[in-house]
Parts: sequence; structure tokens; C-alpha cells
Amino acid sequence: MIADFNLATIGQVALSGLATGALYAIMLLGVLIVFQVSKNINFAFGQIGMVAAFGSFFFYSRLGLPPWLAIGIATLVAVAISALTDLLIIRRISHRQGLDFVVTLGELLLLTSLAELLFGTSAQSYLALLSDVSWTIGGVFVNANDLLALGLGVAIIALGHVILNRTAAEDAAIAESVGIKVAGLRTWTWAVAGLLVAIAGMMFASRLSVSSFYMTPLVINVFIAGMIGGLERFWAPILAAFGIALYQAFTIYVFGEPGGVPALFLLIIGILTLVPKRLVDERYEARA
Repeated sequence: MIADFNLATIGQVALSGLATGALYAIMLLGVLIVFQVSKNINFAFGQIGMVAAFGSFFFYSRLGLPPWLAIGIATLVAVAISALTDLLIIRRISHRQGLDFVVTLGELLLLTSLAELLFGTSAQSYLALLSDVSWTIGGVFVNANDLLALGLGVAIIALGHVILNRTAAEDAAIAESVGIKVAGLRTWTWAVAGLLVAIAGMMFASRLSVSSFYMTPLVINVFIAGMIGGLERFWAPILAAFGIALYQAFTIYVFGEPGGVPALFLLIIGILTLVPKRLVDERYEARA
């Protein structure tokens, strides 16, 4: 396999890895804003993206809606589910530390079961979203879907950085004292997280296929990037998301699909062994 490496091959694998990393980063941004604003982790996060993908699949394939309308409606459904998770559940248990893990895990199981009940357990082909458009440039196969993923990733990361910097506060009491309605802000951040995972979920479905569990390994990689970079930071976890995607792209190319997961966990063990404890263990007060 090493003999097959040349500039064109390296470029193609790197482009694919960067595109995947951009989608990881979009998902991770949703995790970051929820954690930094409300100090919660949503284990059902990936399945909300699955709902968006399956929902749009249902609207265009079963009801015959135009793809753009199907995507729009499904995105709104995902945003609503995410916001209602905070509004109806998380707010009521905010004083009980750790219970958010339990209830969002229950939501994950519920959404997965409903998807299997309504759509079955088989993977379904999804909209192409430009994956059927490609060019060859300098020997590198360039897929328009990769470029779309990169464009979305760069734009959303830049916007997310600006928003997080402008909404940061020391704690909820300070935010309330200057007139910020913290409860409403938290629900809005959950809604935005739903929008981000809906975008990533539909993009990943166009690159893979959609099933009840297709988001699970992807969101695991996203949480790993957050763990490595630190959920209290911005650039470190975002760069970790790109790094993981590139690392996996090259290890899968060299060792095949079965080698991707073991290689990733070897990387994690190495990082946790070598990186100073403060980079993965810091805990600050939540942003308001």
C-alpha cells in the first residue's frame, strides 16, 4: 500500500479527510456551544442529525416533496427536537448533576427505536448533495460534495467563533444582572446545536447512506475530538476534529476499513499518555 502513495493519492486522501473533518467540526461546534453555555452533554446529539436525514428522506421519497423543501422541513424538526429537549427536560433537572446524561441517553434510545420502527433497519440511499459532480484536477479526483463540506465547515466555524466570543460571560448570575435571559439563551443554543447536527447529518448521509445507527461512530469521533481538545476551548477541539479525520483517512487507506478504528484508539491512548493532564482535564465554570 505504501508504494501506491504519490502526490495525487496524498491530495485525494487529504481532501476527503479535510471534508470529513469539516463535518466533524460542524457537529463539534454544536457540542461546544451547548457545553459552554449550559454545561450539559447531549448523548442524543447524533440521533437528532439522524432524524433530519431520515425526515428529509421520508419527505422527498415518500411524500414527493422537492428536495430543498424536504431538507428545510426536516431541519426544522431537528431544531425543534433539540430545543424541546432543553425546554421540557434539561431545565427541569438542571439542579441534579449528571441526570442529563441519563435522560439524553434515553432520548437516544427512543429516537433510534422510532427510526427502526418507521424505516426499518436497512440502510437507505440518500440525496446526492453534489456527490455526483466531480472533476479531476492535477490527477486528484475532486468531488463537489467534499468542496461543499469544506465550504460549510469554514463558514460555520468562523461564525461560531464570533458568536461564542460575543456571548461569553463569567456565570449565570452576571449574565442575569446585565439583562440576559439565561434560560432562553440556553434553549436557543440547543436549537442552534440541532441546526448544526442536522446539516452535518444530512451531509454525512449523502456521503454514506442513512440508517438508524449511521451517526453513532461519527458522533463518537466528535466527542473524542472534544475530549482531546477540551470542551471549554474552541480552536483546540476543532483542530482535533480535523486531525482525527485526516488520521483516519490515511490509516484506512493504508490498512483498509477494519484498521481505522484500532488506529484511532491507539492515537487516543498515545495522546492521553503524552499530552499534559491540564489539556484534557480542565473544568471551568459554564458560560452563561
